[in-house]
Amino acid sequence: MSKKVHWNKLYEREGYRFGKEPLPLLKSQMHRFRKGKALELAMGEGRNAVYLAKEGFQVQGFDVSDIAIEKAKKLAYDNDVSIDAKVADLDLYIFPLMAFDVIVMSYFKPVPRYYNEIFRALAQGGCVVIENYTTDQLHQKPIEGLQNEDYFYPNEILKNLKDLQILFYNEDEMNGKYVVQCVAKKPTDKDAVKYGFAKEDIHPTQSKYKAAEDLFKKK
Repeated sequence: MSKKVHWNKLYEREGYRFGKEPLPLLKSQMHRFRKGKALELAMGEGRNAVYLAKEGFQVQGFDVSDIAIEKAKKLAYDNDVSIDAKVADLDLYIFPLMAFDVIVMSYFKPVPRYYNEIFRALAQGGCVVIENYTTDQLHQKPIEGLQNEDYFYPNEILKNLKDLQILFYNEDEMNGKYVVQCVAKKPTDKDAVKYGFAKEDIHPTQSKYKAAEDLFKKK
């Protein structure tokens, strides 16, 4: 079964699988975020994207499920906001360079090789927001639709975010579910100024791509 078919089966049910309200984590940490452009990976039915749009962000998001995307667009319409929601697979998504002030990964776990691409898409001083289930949940009750590899191991996020500044971190039981929450910031780097990058450089020239590669390869 393809990923699209798998998730469409879950999202085709009546109503909103995760509800219409955003992550409490997103609301409680809003004061840390610089207003600008936001991206949500595997956005589902749009609850977080719509909230960010209501808070004044220009929001992009994608999901492999076309049913989820249609629900997200309807939720945005019902809330009188605009979001750029598209059907896409992370395997084929091309991340713009240093484009987003906030990137949200809500109950979605990318494979490790994608983290560098995601972080490159984050503007200097931008934040990544992550909330997901931990492997402790497997010992209680597995979540419908998820495979074992979709859960985070203890401290796994901290290892993946080692180059970012951790602003908030919590692994605990919440509302009967074992979850991990994290907000991390991409440090402002003087090299970004040196190379002439700005968050508006959505489609940098080839020379800037080369400079960016040099910048992010530094240890």
